[in-house]
Amino acid sequence: MKRQLFIGVASILITATQALAQADRTSLPIARPAFSGVITEASGTSVQAPHFSVSAPRGAPNVIVFMSDDQGFSMSSTFGGPVPTPNFQKLAANGVRYNRFHTVGVCSPTRASLLTGRNHHRVGTGFLTDLSVGFPGYNGHFPASTASIAQLLRLNGYSTAMIGKHHNVPPGERTIAGPFDMWPTGLGFQHFFGFIGGDTDQFTPTLYRGTEIERSSEDQADLLERRMASDTINWIHNQKAAAPDKPFFVYYSTGSTHAPHQVPQEYIERFKGKFDQGWDEVRKETWRRQLQMGIIPEGTVLTERPDEIPAWSSLNAAEKAFAARSMEAAAAMLVYQDEQFGRILDELERTGELENTLVIAIQGDNGAAAEAGPPGTLNHIGHMTNGIVEDNAWFAENLDKIGGPEVYGTYPAGWAWAMASPLRWTKEYASMLGGIRNAMIMSWGARATKQGSICAQFSHVVDVAPTVMQAAHLPAPQKVYGVDQQPFDGSSLLDSLDDCQAKKPRAQYFELAGKIGYFENGWFLSRDDQRTPWHHSPPKSVDLKNLPWELYNLDEDFSQSRDLARQYPDKVRQMVSAWETVAKDNQVYPIDHRFFRVSASGTREIPKTFNFWGSGISVAASDLPFAGKSFDLTANFDATPTDSGPIFAVGSKFGGWSLFLEHGYPTFVYALSTRPQEITRIRAAKPVSGGSIKITAQVRSEGPGGAATVSLMNGNSEIGRARVPRTLLIQVPSDEMIDVGQDSGTAVTAYGSASGRFEGTINHVSLTFK
Repeated sequence: MKRQLFIGVASILITATQALAQADRTSLPIARPAFSGVITEASGTSVQAPHFSVSAPRGAPNVIVFMSDDQGFSMSSTFGGPVPTPNFQKLAANGVRYNRFHTVGVCSPTRASLLTGRNHHRVGTGFLTDLSVGFPGYNGHFPASTASIAQLLRLNGYSTAMIGKHHNVPPGERTIAGPFDMWPTGLGFQHFFGFIGGDTDQFTPTLYRGTEIERSSEDQADLLERRMASDTINWIHNQKAAAPDKPFFVYYSTGSTHAPHQVPQEYIERFKGKFDQGWDEVRKETWRRQLQMGIIPEGTVLTERPDEIPAWSSLNAAEKAFAARSMEAAAAMLVYQDEQFGRILDELERTGELENTLVIAIQGDNGAAAEAGPPGTLNHIGHMTNGIVEDNAWFAENLDKIGGPEVYGTYPAGWAWAMASPLRWTKEYASMLGGIRNAMIMSWGARATKQGSICAQFSHVVDVAPTVMQAAHLPAPQKVYGVDQQPFDGSSLLDSLDDCQAKKPRAQYFELAGKIGYFENGWFLSRDDQRTPWHHSPPKSVDLKNLPWELYNLDEDFSQSRDLARQYPDKVRQMVSAWETVAKDNQVYPIDHRFFRVSASGTREIPKTFNFWGSGISVAASDLPFAGKSFDLTANFDATPTDSGPIFAVGSKFGGWSLFLEHGYPTFVYALSTRPQEITRIRAAKPVSGGSIKITAQVRSEGPGGAATVSLMNGNSEIGRARVPRTLLIQVPSDEMIDVGQDSGTAVTAYGSASGRFEGTINHVSLTFK
C-alpha cells in the first residue's frame, strides 16, 4: 500500500510539473490545473494535489528597463556628448548601442508605448495624459485589450517593480479615492516608489509608495535620484532573499534631466566654465566626436541652427553667464543620474545577478526640452503655463542659486538644440529627428555577442515589450483576463544583439499636436506646423490646411538635412497615402495643433463643495481645477494667539497659495512665482483671540490667468483685502498637493512653526466654488 501511495504521489508531482511547463501562456492568468490528487474517506490514504504556483519559463532573465527624461540624443558621452557618463559607457561596452532608436516625442505617449508595446494613440495617449480629451486616441486610458508588459510578466511568474516617474495617470484619478487602473499598481507592478505626473522637485518631491503618499523616510535628506536608486537596490535585495530563483522586472524611470535641473552644488562646480564657448560650438564639438566614435555615419551633415534660436555670439555677457550656468546644472544632473544608476548596476554585479539581467537603457523619453525658449527660465512650469516674465536682472540675482532648491529652472532652447547634435530641433517635434531619436543601449551578459558595437537598425519604443517577452521565452498574449489582446505594434530587437539588420523592413508613424512623421524602409515623410516648443499654438500666418510635406532618405542622410520632396513627388504621394491609412487605423484623428487643448477632465463635473475634516489631508491639486474659479475657503479651528502653521495650502512657492497663521495673525499668501513683485500677501492687523475661530478667504476671480480679489474674513468681519494682479493656471510643480494642516512637498511660504505643521487643531475646512 505504501509503495502504491509513493508511486501515486510521484506520478502526481511529475504530472503537475509537466502541466506547468506545458501551460497555455497565451491566455492569462494561467489556469489552475484540475485536481490531480486522490481522495478517499481517510486522510491517510488520500493524496493531496501539489502546490500550484506560476513560475517563469526556465532561463528567463531578470530585466531592467531604464528611461531618463528630456535627455537629447547627444547629451551623454556614451553617444559623443559633452557630459561624462562612465557607467553608461561601461554598459555600452558590454552591450550594443542603437543610434536609430526612436521615441514618440513627449513624455506620456512614449511611456504608454513602452509599457504596452502599442502605438501611443492606440492606447489612448496621443498627447500628455494631463491634457486628455474625449476621443479614443486621446482619452488617457489604456484599453483592456492592451495589457502592459508588467502585467504580462507578473502573470507569468515575475516579480515586478517600478521606481520613478509615472506620467500616465489622468487628472481626476490621482487621489486616494482612485480609481487606480492607470497607476503602476493597476498596470501590473507589485511595487511602486515614485511620483505621479510630469515633474517634481528633486529636493522636496511628492512621492508615493504604492498608492499612498510617502510621508517620511530615513533617506529623506537625499535627493530624489539617490532615493530611487536606494529603493531599487533594497527591493532587489528583498526580492532575491525571498525568492532566489524568481526573475524580476524593474522599470526605472528617472526625473532627470527634465526640469527642474536640481543637483548637489559640488556636481555643478565640476562643470564651471565647461560651456562658456556656447551652444553653437558645443554642438560642433559633439558632431566631430560622434564622427570619430562611429556614432553617426561618415558624411553626416551637421544641420543648421533654426532662425528661432539665437546665435551664441548674439548674446550679451549677462545672457551668456546665465545660459552657461544653466547648462552646467543640467550636465551635473546627468552625471548624478549616471552615478545613481551605476550603483544599481554595481550591486547587481556584486551579487552575481548582472550576467543574467537584460538591461535596456533608453536615454530620454523624447528630445531635449526647449520649452524655456531662447532666454531660459528659473521657473519651468510657471514659464510654460502661468506666463511669468523674467528678465536679465532677475537671472543675474539668482545666478548662484541655479541647480539648488530655490529655483525650478531649465536651460535656454539653444542648449536643447545642442544636445540633439547633429539632428534638427528638440522635444515635441514628431516631424524632426531631434524630437524623436534617442540614444539606447541593450546589454545581456554573454548573450550580447557583439559587445561594444553600434547598431543602425531602425527601432522604436514599441519594440521594448516584444523584446522583453522574447527574452523571457514568452509568447505574445492572446487573452488577458478574458479580453482579446491587440497584437504588439513593435517587434523584438533581441536578435540584434547578435545580428544587427540595418536595412530590415520597417514602417512607423509619428504624430504629436499636428507635427507628423512617417518612416518607411529608410524614407521619412515629415510635415511641421511651425509651432515652437515655447509657443502654445502655430503662428496665425500658417495655413494649417495646406502644410507642405517634406521627404528625406535617412539611409543616406542620417541627420534629416536634405528635403527631397520636389525630386520624388510620386514617393511623397505614396507615403502620404500610407500615413493617412495608419492614422485612421491608429485613432490619430482628430488632430489638434494646440499644445494646451481643452481637457476632457477639465470639463468633468466636480462637486460644488469639498469638506476637509481635520489635519493631515493631502489631495492632488490637479484634481481640483482652481483656474479662473471664484470660491470661499472657510476654516474652523482652535488655536492660541501665538500659534503658527499652514491651514490650507495649494502648490508651492514656485506657484501656489496658502491660508495660515503667523504667530497668531491670519495670513494669506498668493505666489505666482518666487519673484517678490509676483507675491501677494494679506496679513490681519491683529492676532486671533484664541479658542474656536472661523477664518474665511473669499476669492473672486476675473477669469483664467486674470486678476482676483481676495478678502480675508474673521467671522463676519473683514480683516484684510488685496488684489492679485495675475492668477495661476496650474500649480507648480505640477504634482503638488492640496494640504490641510501641513504643506507637503515644496512649501508655499515659511510658516514659523517648528514642525512645519499647524500648531492648533483644525476641525473643519470647507471649499465652495461659486
